[in-house]
Amino acid sequence: MKYLPLGLDLRGRTCVVVGGGQVGTRKATTLLRAGATVTVISPEATEEVARLDRTGELHWRREGYRGSDLDGSFLAVAATDDESLNARMVQDARARGVLVCDASSASRSEVIFGALHQGDGVTLAVFTDGRDPSLARKTRDRIADLNGEWEEK
Repeated sequence: MKYLPLGLDLRGRTCVVVGGGQVGTRKATTLLRAGATVTVISPEATEEVARLDRTGELHWRREGYRGSDLDGSFLAVAATDDESLNARMVQDARARGVLVCDASSASRSEVIFGALHQGDGVTLAVFTDGRDPSLARKTRDRIADLNGEWEEK
């Protein structure tokens, strides 16, 4: 086991997601569901990020990443399609003592997101140590199917 599955209380904690594409959007919405205060940093973003920014649920900073963007953050997520930017962000986070997830590289990540399913007071998280996210999702779905009352989030 490379990663210890933990439940983190992120309510009110500052989390930064660098990247406004589909992956960044998924990570940001997961953090929001956990009660985090989320900032997305990206010149462009999905309509979902734009909507969440308009409603005040998160803050979208429409510019490129700078290392100082991580100052005061608890958790940072690198979710761009630029491998060198993600690697630099991981370095910056570690230098600041910020937990970091690189969505493009489990080997660079200190934190990974499991395949999550929520329903009726239960949260299910399936991890594959970052090796096979599609297997984690399939396994999550098979387990969730055992209880038809669960609502997927």
